[in-house]
Amino acid sequence: MEENKIVKHIRAERVDIVEADGTMKMSLFNSTNIPPALMDGEDILPGHRQGDGRSGILFFNTEGDECGGLIFGSHKGPDGSYHAGMSLTFDQYKNDQVIQLLYEENNDGSSYGFLVTDKGSASIKETVALVNAMNETEDPEEKERIMAELMTHSVLRMRVGKLRDDSVGVNLYDKNGKPRIRICVDADDNPRFEILDAEGNVKAVEI
Repeated sequence: MEENKIVKHIRAERVDIVEADGTMKMSLFNSTNIPPALMDGEDILPGHRQGDGRSGILFFNTEGDECGGLIFGSHKGPDGSYHAGMSLTFDQYKNDQVIQLLYEENNDGSSYGFLVTDKGSASIKETVALVNAMNETEDPEEKERIMAELMTHSVLRMRVGKLRDDSVGVNLYDKNGKPRIRICVDADDNPRFEILDAEGNVKAVEI
């Protein structure tokens, strides 16, 4: 193809942007061609996201690791039930998302907002290994131990947006994921400001 030639219209099921050496940089895909979850040149989650009907764009860093993206999709059942959603994420280096813009909706309502999450020092490969170990063990105590460790790998620190109860607000969490400040306007337009201790008890309320 002639270099720098302008093409007015391209129809494709997937388009990959790569470096000269083939390193993936960006992928635009339809609902049946989402790329694998690449980290250090390998698919760390075989089968992940495949067949779930989501389309979008994935971003890859200089090393070819997935580092975020935009995904969207919807599904409508024969009984009239439906689900729709969109998510824009930015991932921590060698890890999962730390910033997310999220929208979700179904017959029961909708929620949307902005989320900030701490991922800690463990890499996503370590997290995947723990999840696999939890799925493989039959020991309830071991499952509980692994789950407790996994909880430290991803801690929600802030959520701003609308919840399914029609309240709109700001929720701030401590390093253990415990809610510490809640500011909201509820479904009846009542404003509320709460300060909580580490055990979840409300210390101060303003209305």
